[in-house]
Amino acid sequence: MEWLKNQSLKQSFFVISALFLCVGLLLSAVSFMVCVELRSKVEVYPQYEMSFNENGEIISSYHNGTVGENTHNAKYLLVNILQFALPIFFVVLSLILADITFYRIKLKKPLAILQNSAERIQQQDLDFTVEKYSGDELGALCSAFETMRMELKHNNKELWRQMEERKRLNAAFSHDLRNPVTVLKGCAKLLQKNLTGEKLDCSSVKESLSLITQYTSRIENYVEAMSTAQKLEDWMCSPQATSWSVLSKELEQSLLFLSGKAEKEIKFSCCGANEDIFVDKAMIQNVSENLVNNALRYAKTEVYIKLSYDNEKIAVCVSDDGNGFSPVILQKGISPFLRDDNRDEQEHFGMGLYVCSLLCKKHGGNLKIENTELGAKATACFLVLKS
Repeated sequence: MEWLKNQSLKQSFFVISALFLCVGLLLSAVSFMVCVELRSKVEVYPQYEMSFNENGEIISSYHNGTVGENTHNAKYLLVNILQFALPIFFVVLSLILADITFYRIKLKKPLAILQNSAERIQQQDLDFTVEKYSGDELGALCSAFETMRMELKHNNKELWRQMEERKRLNAAFSHDLRNPVTVLKGCAKLLQKNLTGEKLDCSSVKESLSLITQYTSRIENYVEAMSTAQKLEDWMCSPQATSWSVLSKELEQSLLFLSGKAEKEIKFSCCGANEDIFVDKAMIQNVSENLVNNALRYAKTEVYIKLSYDNEKIAVCVSDDGNGFSPVILQKGISPFLRDDNRDEQEHFGMGLYVCSLLCKKHGGNLKIENTELGAKATACFLVLKS
């Protein structure tokens, strides 16, 4: 039975039909022979009686029964009908039973599985597994349903994650806009008060206009940061074939170039076997540059970069000799528009680590931040595929 389950539908139908048809033909032959035997027993033959004289001449004759009497014999007629009807009946019955058996063995369970799976998917219930009942075409269809279910579940999770990220981003954006809006309202009221007064205070007006210019520029930068984050949210990971030696060399050249403006030293190290891999180089480059720029901003004199590759992932570890991440950032984690309140740098909006974390997740990895004895340390991991 297990052998039959793993055969194709065409082969299974042929085997089952042939077996049942052979049984049907055998029963037909047996029934035909039985009917022939029964007919010989119920058939009526005319009997003749004759009398002869001494010379051998017929002097009288008599027969019981009439010619064609069998045509009026019910048993004889019934046997004649059965003799031809039973073989046809057994052949037709064998084909019907073959179809029923084929349906029960090859179609019933897989169709029930597919029907149930389709209904659950239609109801947005993806927490189940589509069982591969057999190794035939319907088994392959069940496997395709399972692949589709897993892909739908993954897409739903990704969509839910993106929605949650958008909510967090919007909430953080709204929260950080309160201070500039409050300042602008205060400046507007101050200008209104000066304009309605008898004497115009030019210094106060200049100060208010300066604040308005400063905070409108800040709001503009907020909007730009928000737009950039949303564009990165729509950035799809597109792995391409490359090698670890080529990728590490490109990263080394671009990252060491960043130290020129900051006038701080970058120490670079790299390890890992040279293999052909599939990665999104632009995405890894973006994350690496963001982490290094962030480290250069807060480092005292040196930034340490370590690239490593194993069978499954690439790790970009960036550390500096600065004061490290604040307890606020370590406690709240990587969130949009999250800054160290102790730092007096208002031109940065706390989006760097959030963007890096976002891109790491898109590449199947993650971003980890921590403090060491030397300072801050950020490690970005990316899932890679071998070619």
